[in-house]
Amino acid sequence: MDTFINTIMRFLANIAQDPSLSSEQREQATYISISFFMHKNICRLMAQVTALTRGEVMIHPSHRINTLAEDTNTPARRHNKFLLPVITDHRITPTIADIEGHPIELISILDPAIERSLRGEKRLRFHQALLSMEKKANDDLARCTRKYGYHFIFRAGLQEYYMTKTVVERVSFWRPDPRGDEYRVRAQKICYEAMEFRLRLDDAEKNVLVQATRCAPEDAYAFWDWLEKYRVSYRAMKTCLALLNKLEKH
Repeated sequence: MDTFINTIMRFLANIAQDPSLSSEQREQATYISISFFMHKNICRLMAQVTALTRGEVMIHPSHRINTLAEDTNTPARRHNKFLLPVITDHRITPTIADIEGHPIELISILDPAIERSLRGEKRLRFHQALLSMEKKANDDLARCTRKYGYHFIFRAGLQEYYMTKTVVERVSFWRPDPRGDEYRVRAQKICYEAMEFRLRLDDAEKNVLVQATRCAPEDAYAFWDWLEKYRVSYRAMKTCLALLNKLEKH
């Protein structure tokens, strides 16, 4: 494995030092090399190298660096005293990356058990999907920051949303079933979409979905429990956004 990694590192070094390539390509090659020694995930490394060879952008700008001077005039800052109790109620502690507005990296909050459940090509495809979702997450955070100003709950919430969305689209929480894989995919999709519509389902609503999909309750409840666990910041973010919109109308 060391030989393989060293080969990839030499490949990236060659790109970084190639004067015939654009400065953006060379900078991204350097970024991939440096970031690997932080995350040490070979599948993410390969997904990034693949994206680099396709000409895709992977270095996203900081979400706070350009807004620090105007932070005090934004809705998020003006109404922060109303947002903080919501965040406290959800027992959320922001990370340094959240506070400083670093670009979102979905791998940073990925449940290790999810990655261990994937093998070979599936794991590589999963990391490629994570990179694609990271772009969407950062684009959404940039739009949110332009509208409301930067707040760490936006970053934390969107990071959770896009990480869980990627997992749900790529990993089945349903055990093998005689009705086949198509049934498992459909049942999970229905149970997920219900929670997209309502951030938190009550027991009666969950029971209705279990009966409607005719799935094993253990599978559905294990799925919902996982989704609720990894979407606490997202639920807080949605509450904060609704509150900001209400306050801005007055």
